[in-house]
Amino acid sequence: MKITKIAVVGAGITGCILANLLGSKNRDVSVFEKSRGCGGRASTKQTDWGQCDLGATIVPAKNAQFIDFMQGLSKQNIVSKWPEKVFVSEQIAATEQPFEHFISDREYYVFNRKMNAACRHWIRNAQLHTNSLISQIRYLDGKGWQLKLNDVWQASLFDKVVVTAPWPQSQALLEQSALPIELPDFSQSWTSCWSIALKSQQLVAADVDLVYLKNHAIQTLVRDSSKPQRPQCFSSEAGEKNEIWVAQLANQLSDKLGKSDTDMAISIATKGFCELFNLPYKSVSHSYAHYWRYARPSAGQKPLGILSHHQHGIYAGGDWSFGASIESAYEAALTLNQSIITGITSYD
Repeated sequence: MKITKIAVVGAGITGCILANLLGSKNRDVSVFEKSRGCGGRASTKQTDWGQCDLGATIVPAKNAQFIDFMQGLSKQNIVSKWPEKVFVSEQIAATEQPFEHFISDREYYVFNRKMNAACRHWIRNAQLHTNSLISQIRYLDGKGWQLKLNDVWQASLFDKVVVTAPWPQSQALLEQSALPIELPDFSQSWTSCWSIALKSQQLVAADVDLVYLKNHAIQTLVRDSSKPQRPQCFSSEAGEKNEIWVAQLANQLSDKLGKSDTDMAISIATKGFCELFNLPYKSVSHSYAHYWRYARPSAGQKPLGILSHHQHGIYAGGDWSFGASIESAYEAALTLNQSIITGITSYD
């Protein structure tokens, strides 16, 4: 039986789940990732003062199929339901508003140990190539797909190629491929997000782990160190327990700050965090900031769906296909897998 060689560009949630779905005896799957590891926005940073999840901090699940998927991972000790309670707070003028318990129609999960741990699980049977920026792809008639990796055309050829990077990057690759793949006739703008980890030298609000904030510089605030199977956070000097929180700034504010204003992003996050919990600013001993340029498509935009050209074996999809969440990334992986195996999608 002929082995089908498949190249997946991007080792985010969609790429890793897809690699797991495609894995079989007659498929050889190679995943190419421009960063040092897999996970994409399911990212974990290890600092000398602690560990923090700087990308997707939580996994809301609404669709029944995705909930079943997450519950299956829970039985394998890959994910945990967390937190028990979700809170919301709305800032009205200069008035301090209390946190209110938020009754949601979703279940909430996190990946155990690290937010990218599940990606390592899914991709274990594929060949993962990190630090591998794919800048161009081209189809050679009768031979297959060739990838330009770190500005060098590779000798290896693939029967199929799947692009799962954020849409601005995927769009560039598809346009350069010179194939008659039908691209959307409308544009999609993306918004950014500053994500800041803060180490607090004192315990904060014992029953609050996740807060969604409205009309505030911070849009989500997560007690990262209390997630399941995370390293305990202690002060090396006094042996006292500290905490690590992750604050994600509002998208419009992040766009305004831009990538270069790291100090201001940290200052805004620290000020907002301390004021919300009535803490002195000096209680934050360490911080680390990361700027996500392509955090999510801007609100109110039509999802792009799955793109494909079956005759030549090229496909594209990601969380941008159906929304902007990990659940959307999962749906994209399922639909891409169906399209690759059957040659059709439910959106053709």
